[in-house]
Amino acid sequence: MGTGSGNNVPTTAYFGGEDMGTAIDHVEARISGTQAQFFVYPKMQLAAGEYTGTLKLSMCADRQCSEHFKGSPVNVAYTVSVGKGLKVTPGSVDLSSLTGASASVPVAVQLPGGVSSFSAATSAAWLQVANITSSGMTIIAGAKGPGLYNGLVTVSAGSRTVTVPVTYRVTADPSSVSSITPDRASLDFSAPTGYASSGQQLKVTLPNWAQGLSTSVQYRTGDAGWLVVTPGAGGAVSVVASAANLRPGAYRADLVLSGGTELAPVSVPVTLNVLAADWSVTGTSTLTVDAASTTSTMGGQISIDVPNLPVQGWQASSNATWLQLSRSSGSLRTDKLGVSVNVAQMLKLANFHTYTADITLSLASGKTAGTKFTVTLDKRLPELSYISPHTRLSGEAGNYIVRGRGFDAITNLNQVLQVKGATPAQIVRVNDTQFELSLPAAQGDATVALSNTLGASSGSVTLKTVSQPAFTYAAVAAQGNKGGLVFDPERQALFTVNKTLGSLMRFSKSGNNWNVSSAPVSSVDEVAISPDGKSLIVTVTSGQIKLFDPATLTEQGSFKAGGVYGETLNSLPRMAVRNDGKVLFSGASGVQDDGGYMPYFDLVSRSFGNIGGAYVFGWASVSGDGSHINIVQSASYTPLPPIVSLDGRDQVAKPAPSGLGHWFESAQSLRGERFAEGTYKVWDHDFNVIGKVAIPDSTYFGRTPVFSPDGKRLYVMAYDSNGLYVGSTSKPRVYVFDSSTRMVTSTDLPLLGYFELADYPTCAVSSYECDTRALGTISPDGKTLFFLGDARLIVAPIPAVLVGRQAAAMRRLVLPASR
Repeated sequence: MGTGSGNNVPTTAYFGGEDMGTAIDHVEARISGTQAQFFVYPKMQLAAGEYTGTLKLSMCADRQCSEHFKGSPVNVAYTVSVGKGLKVTPGSVDLSSLTGASASVPVAVQLPGGVSSFSAATSAAWLQVANITSSGMTIIAGAKGPGLYNGLVTVSAGSRTVTVPVTYRVTADPSSVSSITPDRASLDFSAPTGYASSGQQLKVTLPNWAQGLSTSVQYRTGDAGWLVVTPGAGGAVSVVASAANLRPGAYRADLVLSGGTELAPVSVPVTLNVLAADWSVTGTSTLTVDAASTTSTMGGQISIDVPNLPVQGWQASSNATWLQLSRSSGSLRTDKLGVSVNVAQMLKLANFHTYTADITLSLASGKTAGTKFTVTLDKRLPELSYISPHTRLSGEAGNYIVRGRGFDAITNLNQVLQVKGATPAQIVRVNDTQFELSLPAAQGDATVALSNTLGASSGSVTLKTVSQPAFTYAAVAAQGNKGGLVFDPERQALFTVNKTLGSLMRFSKSGNNWNVSSAPVSSVDEVAISPDGKSLIVTVTSGQIKLFDPATLTEQGSFKAGGVYGETLNSLPRMAVRNDGKVLFSGASGVQDDGGYMPYFDLVSRSFGNIGGAYVFGWASVSGDGSHINIVQSASYTPLPPIVSLDGRDQVAKPAPSGLGHWFESAQSLRGERFAEGTYKVWDHDFNVIGKVAIPDSTYFGRTPVFSPDGKRLYVMAYDSNGLYVGSTSKPRVYVFDSSTRMVTSTDLPLLGYFELADYPTCAVSSYECDTRALGTISPDGKTLFFLGDARLIVAPIPAVLVGRQAAAMRRLVLPASR
């Protein structure tokens, strides 16, 4: 401390201190008024010990201190005593190593006086202190990845603290792994719902500096918890996927592998495909019941398994009463399920239909969804539909066609065929739907049925024996265009439809008279009779097929077709009834089935369908027993489409020979032995020409052909063109031709003669609106012809004596010369 006094105080004074010894670092002067304080700072890094010296203090007028003030300089003796303090040597540490290795360095520690120990702390996990003694310690840097790391070691002793900076440089080792490496890029599991998958092992390789392997799971969908991960020794990881609470489908997650903060984590995609129960159900899936079936043959066995599940119990039930199960429960891969037909319940089902039953299978554990196994029943028991023709004259023998289905499965037709009222001379199976009976003459009815071991009814068909009384000539007034002419031998009645009046008409013989009755049917077009004579079939152009009772004319049913086409003329029959009950008609069936454009209504099943083949039904000629149908497709195209035929045993129509032309009038014999193409040519069943029809009188033109039932005679009703004028007295003629033998030396059929009708069945004037085409048929005994037109019904017994062939020939020669 210095004090100044005196006058003429200078405006500037310079103070300084100079160490004349070795222990002073610097001197700092602080002036306050007339006071001057000198602060003396010893050197900082003096070793322990005692230092002495002299401090020279000066106050000068100039910076170079060349002019001292009075009393300056002043020498002050000093002493600096330095005791022992806390010291770490070296004061900073540099370490280096390769990845995966550690590095260390010893450090000396000098403790302050009076202190016997110290403590040390590090600023990073990789930095550690070991081997601490009273005079030092070891600083250790652990294994790290490549890089430069900085840390601090803080040493504390008493109240003293020293911080030692540590720099750690790690260099990559080319021979070591530098990242987390799993041995598989992904994991895929599959398990049935309710069960766990088998486990998979994942081997994970870590860098040598990793802190250790840890795992976690990140689920990509809302369903979590299905993955179980268990780390093991040496980087092994066990993974199991469980579908205990999952529905069938695909589930995804990521298995995240970590090795510490200095390693980037690695994700392994995991997929679990949860499967529905992989049921394996094999065995009898179709049961057929036909003529050959017995109770022992209508069954089978079913094997049940779920291969991806352990053996366990199953349960079974059926939803159909016709299917019996041998048991309701069993074990997978062990117990089979027996199935069989319940005969009593099966017999209640409609025949010739296919039925299905579902067997529901489930597991007792309930962990897996159940399944269904379908068993199909094909019921094809033989059944009878019709016998054709269904009537015969008393004392008549012959061959008859029995129609139905299911006949092919009958092993021995003779054993199961039951004929009441007759003993067949011969039985010939034609196909699955028909067989032929050769029956001797009889006076009564013959009823046909089939027996079987199951007690099923085949139905029955009856061949009725009728007596045909003689007819006398009659002309019954019946105005209006007609459609179809049916003679019913059972009721001795004729049926037609009146298109003009819209009615179904019946002509019933009563003694020598004919009673006429009718039932209204709007838009009516055609009438025919069913093969068993129990129904009249009527087509209606508003789109219906209607059935009527022949005895009462009451309606039995109406069935909607896709369309029904009509015709205003008396001829062009647009309906043909086959002897299996299929009613072909001109129109559309309204259904899509086996293809084809030829619609039919099935009288047996009361359903519509289509005859196969790329043909259409325009109009047709059908044999009396319904076994053979010849069909004109259309007359509206050029060139004309081919004529086709349909035999009772065929499923498709077939084109007729090219020589067969187009017709508007036609006729067939009872069993189709003969076919008249218009009034010009006669063919046999197989379309071989029998001969031409040549009317000898040039002014007469043929109008209506009718065959005798056996086809040996052809009757052609003809009109005199000169008679179609007012005042003419000529009458229609019926020319009779011998059609029994094929012509060899002549083209024309032999003319047996003719007879005249007393009346015209149609209008008889030469005008556009007069339709001279008449419908014709014949009685079963071949003795009476019936002609029906838009004027009247003509009942014409065939005379035993005809106008001779010579007269007809003379007529043919004379008339041209008289013109």
